[in-house]
Amino acid sequence: MSYKNLSLRSKIPESATTEVMYEIAACRADKIDLLRIDIPLNEGEGIETKKIMSTVIKVLKNMKAGKGIHFFATRQSFESFSTEASFLQNKYPEIFSSIENKENFEYIYIKL
Repeated sequence: MSYKNLSLRSKIPESATTEVMYEIAACRADKIDLLRIDIPLNEGEGIETKKIMSTVIKVLKNMKAGKGIHFFATRQSFESFSTEASFLQNKYPEIFSSIENKENFEYIYIKL
């Protein structure tokens, strides 16, 4: 099992889309199974977090429909105990037992 954590550097939705798609392709080439993307919640610094989050989710839904990824889970997925979140916690307990969930970040786990 291989895992990668990425802090999104993009400050606008359009560049976030490109960054996410590139990282997914790079992870696939490196045979990474699970990718976590952290999106900072610093609205005051010119980062449009809500727009970035909704744009990234839209891209991930399209990639899932096109079989580019298996599935993804957001913070809300883990809070509501969704099927995807439960699968990840059961499949990768070593990751979820040691991960700290930072309050000033939104996050998305992507199963490749």
